[in-house]
Parts: sequence; structure tokens; C-alpha cells
Amino acid sequence: MERYNLYFVSRSRPIASWLLCACPLFALPPPPSFLLPGDVVPMRHIIELTIDPTRPTFDGWARIEAGLQTRASIVWLNAKDLVPKEASVEFDGRVYPARAQTAGGEFIALELASPIGPGRATLSIRYQGRLDEKSLAGLYRRKVGDDWYAFTTFTPIEARRAFPCFDEPRFKTPWEMTIRVKPGDNVFANTRPMSEVEDADGMRVVRFAPTEPLPAEVIAFAVGPFDLFDGGTAGHGTPLRVATTRGRAAEAGYAVRAAREVLPRLEAYTGIPYPFGKLDFVALPEEAFGAVENPGLITYRARALLAAPAQETPQRALAIRSIEAHEIAHQWFGNLVTQASWEDVWLSEGFATWLAAKVLDQEQPPERKHLAAIAARERIMRADNRPVRLAMRNRDDTKKVYNPIVYQKGAALLTMLESWLGEDRVQRGLRAYLGAHRFGNAATDDLAAALAGPPELRAVMRGFLDSTGVPEVSGRVRCDPDAGPSLTIEQKGSAAIPVCWRAEGQGEGCAVSSRTVTWPRGSECPGWFYLNAGGAGYYRTAWSHAPLEALPHLTPAERLTLVYDLRARKTAGGAALLKQLAADPEPEIARAAEGKN
Repeated sequence: MERYNLYFVSRSRPIASWLLCACPLFALPPPPSFLLPGDVVPMRHIIELTIDPTRPTFDGWARIEAGLQTRASIVWLNAKDLVPKEASVEFDGRVYPARAQTAGGEFIALELASPIGPGRATLSIRYQGRLDEKSLAGLYRRKVGDDWYAFTTFTPIEARRAFPCFDEPRFKTPWEMTIRVKPGDNVFANTRPMSEVEDADGMRVVRFAPTEPLPAEVIAFAVGPFDLFDGGTAGHGTPLRVATTRGRAAEAGYAVRAAREVLPRLEAYTGIPYPFGKLDFVALPEEAFGAVENPGLITYRARALLAAPAQETPQRALAIRSIEAHEIAHQWFGNLVTQASWEDVWLSEGFATWLAAKVLDQEQPPERKHLAAIAARERIMRADNRPVRLAMRNRDDTKKVYNPIVYQKGAALLTMLESWLGEDRVQRGLRAYLGAHRFGNAATDDLAAALAGPPELRAVMRGFLDSTGVPEVSGRVRCDPDAGPSLTIEQKGSAAIPVCWRAEGQGEGCAVSSRTVTWPRGSECPGWFYLNAGGAGYYRTAWSHAPLEALPHLTPAERLTLVYDLRARKTAGGAALLKQLAADPEPEIARAAEGKN
């Protein structure tokens, strides 16, 4: 064989009985509380699986090349609901037998008779797992009609149900997958097949190309009698396909057309061609999430991706483009550059939300841009009761990873930064960020460094991400013929925020937190001002009186923001102005003024 021989548990030599028990045989030290200790760093995961979706179990062999940072006799890995069969550790040219013991519900310990390290080692575990037909986590199966299929949903911590691994986003390695399947079943993974042979049992053994460095949570594969819709290529020549359960490939046409529209826009904005070689979509009969952004193999709920030709209404088409834009945006923000910890998952989900809205806004006339994002921001403002960034300390905590606050408030921060720093500067900074951390990890401070903003930038980002509640700003104009007119901006709230303003005859500008802006002596005192230019700021403007004079000069985004501000608190003249805005030509503004969204 080529790099390693194909050798599966189902055909392995007899295993010593003391290696078969999944329960501890000897006293182990307590397992990690949740996160792995970091004294072992993975360099490559090599996974071989035998998957027959008609059976309730699967067999696997995981080999992990890793660097031992210290001398140790126990190595901890993530694993859940797996039964270890045989284990060993290769180090310094020797193979040491190891006892594989499950512990703490989330781990396997490899215990050696004597310590080894530091240095490079290969951890090897043969095991069996459950192919669940009720769960939607890990590696599971479903029956559709008369056919059985196997799917994966690993994010955020469920890869450990399919193979022993280092199941945290900070651990990115290449993955080499080999999957053994029945004749008649198709098999897909993150990368293209490199080879396919038939073994002595008549099973197809498919070896896939190594991936780029990826975290475990976005490794994916699917097995079953799929139908395939070939979508040709998209963007910079990326092959595009949609895999469906039997008989539904004809419903994939619009999904392909949407991807051809969205992918080139994302490549143009990031300045980086799609980085993962191929782009397959898999339509799942059920999915724990609406979709998961696995590079090269994005999975979607079938009802979110597929549409029979008669169902291709404008609303349905927009919904498909929206979800595809979000998942494809993740290929840069989340997959190419991965957050260093779940605490910074906004660097993935907030970015995908923001960038998807940005590319879809290209379909809108200028005056209608940002309206959908402002409405989404308003919903989060009303529910802003937790920080964007939260440390994950146990399995229950990870249920909070994908809170809507992370998506929408994270996206709102990016909108606000873009308004403050400027679109060109933000785009240059994001390209620098992607280039500096390509196929690696990054944290919030890395983003701040790449944006190269003013000294207040880090404080703005940290305060916004780590606090709760919606800041409030107010302003007053003072007309002093001797000193010149001025605008005093005051803020209530814990986070430092950039307040961007417009004023009659004085142009526009931004000020961080409370500040007085003074205009030249002798200049005309503005008849109106507005404290959320472009409607981009994540804050309320507390108006003492409804800004009637400003209304004719406001953009649709500013008018919609004004509606939400007036609805949030009683303002002198606010009710009358809301009644006037209920007749606005923009439907979103009129509905909001009537209290309908």
C-alpha cells in the first residue's frame, strides 16, 4: 500500500482480553475537567472507519501523530461513547502497548507502563462506536424510504463520538480519512477521493486526500445511496455538487445557481479564492442545526437547501441564498482562520452573519442596504442579556456557544467598526488578518491588531464583546457666537463605543464615548443633528425631542434606526413622528413604526 496499509478492526488479529474493557482496570488520576491539558499537541489525525448504515455500530482505527511536551505515562484524548479495543504508542522507534480506558464521559486515557517523552509519538487506538438512529450528534444514521444513510454533525464537541481525537478548535491538524463502505453506497468527505480498492470482503475502501489543517468539529463525511447533482464549477473554478437522498437530486438546481452567485462575491471581498478544493453540499433529512460549514462538505437540512422548480419563489430563493452565503463565508472565517477557543466563536459566527448580509446587500439598491441587518440587530438589542464572549467550562456550557447574541451582536460590532474606521480600511485589515493566520487560529486581539485602528479600538471591541446591555447616547448643540457651535455627546453604559454623527452644514464624524465636538468660530449653528450616521451603531439615541428637522435628510437605514429608538422610550413628539413614519415609502420602516416588527 501507499503511506499506510488498510487494516481495520473487523479484520484485526486477536486482541488481549485486558485491552477490551471500556471501564477502568487500574486507578487513573482524575480526567481533565473539560479542556485537554495541552501537554500533548496533535500534528496529524489518521482515521480509518468501516461504516454500514444498516448496522447500529461502526468500527474505527485512529492514529494520531502528536508532540509530547513533557515526560508522561498517561495521554488524554477526547472520546465519547466509544469502546476501545486495542491501543499502543509508538515513540522513538519503539511500539509500546497501552491500556485504553474511558473516563469522565468525555475522555480516553492511554496508560503506559512507564513514562515516555518529550518528543514525537504516534497514538493508536482501535475501537467500536454506536451509529445512533435517534441522536443528531456525532456519527449517526437515518432511514429514508427503504434506504439507510450515515451522516455527521460534529460541531461543537461531537467529533469525539466518531473517533478519539483532540476535539477543541485550538487543535488544527491535517486529517487523512479512509472509509470502508458497502458496494452501492456512495461516500463523501471533506476532500476528494485519492484511491478506491475492493477488499477481500467485497467492501469498497475509499481513501481521501489529506485535508488542510482543520479542527475536529468541521471534519465531515456521509455514506449511503445518494443521488448527485453535478453543478459544474463556481468562482475560481471550484467543482460544485449537491448530494441528496434517493430521488431528490432534481430539487438541487437552485442551490447550485445560488452558490454560483454567492461564491464569487466572497472571493472578491476576501481577495482569496475558495481555499478547500471542492464544494459539495449534502442535503440531510434531519440536522441539529440549519447547516454546518464543514469545508468541502457543507451539510444542510434538506428543507433549507432543496426546492422543487414549482417552489422557487422569490422568498424561497432568498432564503437559500442567505443560508448558503452564511455557510460559504465560514470557509474564510471559521475554517481558513479558526477561533483559538470557543470564547471567540464570534470570529466565526459573527463574521459569517455580517459577511453574508454584506454580499446579499449587493442585490439591493443603495437606499435599501442594511435594513434587514438593522431589523436583526433590533431583535438582539431587546434580548441583550449575556456577553458575546463566554468561556466554555463543561458540556452544558457548549450549549450556549451558538446563542443568537454571538451571531447578531458580533455582526453588529463589525457593522459599527466599518462605519467608524471606513469600509476600505476594514477590508484591508480583514485581508491582512486572513493572510496572517491562514490555516491557523486567531483571537479577538489578533483581529484588532490586523485592523490597525486608533488606540481606542481594543477597548471598544473588548467592552462591546464582554459586556451586556445596550448603551445609550444623547447629544445637545450649543450655539456660541464667540467660541463657535459645538455638539456635546454623552454616553450611558459600560462599553466604550464610537458614536458617528451627522449635522446640518457640518458634515459628519465619529467620537468615542462622551465628547464635545467644536466647529469653527463663525460657522453656522446646525439646525439638526443625528447621532447614528448610517444607522450602524449598536446603541440607542435618547432624544429629548423628536428630531423633526432631521427627518427629511435621513437615509432609510437612519429612519429605521430612529423608529426603534423612538419606540424604546417616551420622547416629546415621538408618537407624532412615529405616526408620520408609518407612511414611509420603505415597507420595513412603515411596519416598524406601526409596531409590527
